[in-house]
Amino acid sequence: MAETIQNAIILNISGSPTSINDAFVDFYTRTGRMRLLAKGINKQGSKNRANLQIGSISQIEYFSARKVNSIGRLKRSNLIENIDYSNEQNLKFVAKILNIFEQIKNKSVRLFDAYWSAIQKLHETSTDRLILFILANALSHFGLMPISDRCVVCQKYTNLCDFSWYLGGFLCAEHKKNIRWNKELKTIYFMFYDIDKFLAMANDNIVAFLKHEILEYYRNNGIYFEI
Repeated sequence: MAETIQNAIILNISGSPTSINDAFVDFYTRTGRMRLLAKGINKQGSKNRANLQIGSISQIEYFSARKVNSIGRLKRSNLIENIDYSNEQNLKFVAKILNIFEQIKNKSVRLFDAYWSAIQKLHETSTDRLILFILANALSHFGLMPISDRCVVCQKYTNLCDFSWYLGGFLCAEHKKNIRWNKELKTIYFMFYDIDKFLAMANDNIVAFLKHEILEYYRNNGIYFEI
């Protein structure tokens, strides 16, 4: 049977009834969530185990399940993007992000790419900014993505001066409910499109305010994250 190769976020490793040396590994890839049987990874010196760090990204080679409701088998893993677990803030970051992925069951290329971009920035910015970036890009999975480049009422791309989660996105001067600070508006825009520009534009106060808003938006739509 032919192998499949994908890049994958490692979400969880749990025991397998097949052997004390085996484990089930939960992954999130660009094609969605999956579980594979990893034989022998609990053996001392297992190369696969060393490349399966929770929250990291590995290239995995595996055999797909042959039958419905059966589990595929991991052949090989190669670490691509690691996380410095000696940093306590990174450990807390991964725990919070895993809480998000627990509620993501289906495919979301946008979220996968956002997470990969975020962990590459762990050494240079606060984890709160990266969590906000990931929360923003997870919205599309739940059908909650706002219109982020034009007025939600008239579709104009100019004179945008407000943003409403509940009205569905940006508002122009004619349809505004309030007026937001220009730096805040740019931060909102960039958090959906460009992590580098988002991090350059955001400050701690804006991030704290937007994080509060987006979590409230999720809660009001029945989605709860322990973040």
